Amino acid sequence: MSSDVLKNLVRAAVPRPLRNWLRSPSRSAEWLWDATRFALGEVETLYFSSGRSIVCHPHAYKVACRSQIADPDQSEEFKNFLAHCGTTMLLFDLGAHFGLFSLAAAQFGGRAVAVDPSPVAARMMARQVKLNRCADRVQILQAAVSDAPGQLNMLSAGVFSDGYFRLVRGRSTKELSPAKATTIDQMAQEIGTPTHIKVDVEGHEAAVLRGGGATLRSASPILFLELHSEMITSDGGDPCAALDELAMRGYSTFSLGGSPIGKSEIFKKPISRIVAKRVHS
Repeated sequence: MSSDVLKNLVRAAVPRPLRNWLRSPSRSAEWLWDATRFALGEVETLYFSSGRSIVCHPHAYKVACRSQIADPDQSEEFKNFLAHCGTTMLLFDLGAHFGLFSLAAAQFGGRAVAVDPSPVAARMMARQVKLNRCADRVQILQAAVSDAPGQLNMLSAGVFSDGYFRLVRGRSTKELSPAKATTIDQMAQEIGTPTHIKVDVEGHEAAVLRGGGATLRSASPILFLELHSEMITSDGGDPCAALDELAMRGYSTFSLGGSPIGKSEIFKKPISRIVAKRVHS
């Protein structure tokens, strides 16, 4: 029996939520242990620049340490973001996951809209916002951001990937979960005009930018982008599409260090973290 046939049989027989828990027993056990610790009143504190800190659910703390602290690229990305934070910031945090960037913005006196389609992520963000007493500065929106409002069917990666949702091709609708879809332009009309936008949407960057054309042209927010070029290519998409969208709206791209950066340099890595600024009309 081929591996593809076996996979299809397992998918048909075992519901995806259960498969997500069984994929990695160690990660599932870690989730349960951290949830138990939190239920018993345990929290962790994540310290960052200028003596500021965020109170975290034990599992959210581990995820933050593995990514924004221990990983060199993501750590540089987070430090660059912190340098832009201030009291006038209105951040659209698209693909917020557990809300670290939104919570950091709040610690500097700014405001944020933390957007993520995953119910796991939304629940975790709600806990984190409550822990840090910043419900007046961080709004949670459970939705996927795209090029049109409506609904998207997305794949839940479950515990193995800390509750991430992503768009995939070639999966049965039985494998997918419906998610409300919104756009940057719709959010700007309903909530307010962003000064900064963080985009971490697992390969859906071009669609997100298309859905924000009016806001990008009129308000020129600073963009913090994760470009998943390898993922896009493997799904049969065009990794240049997001960069083309930026160029059409008068944006230039920069490295986290502030130097201009072009396509050849960006595509050297499977995931590139860059800043985009509108420098001409």
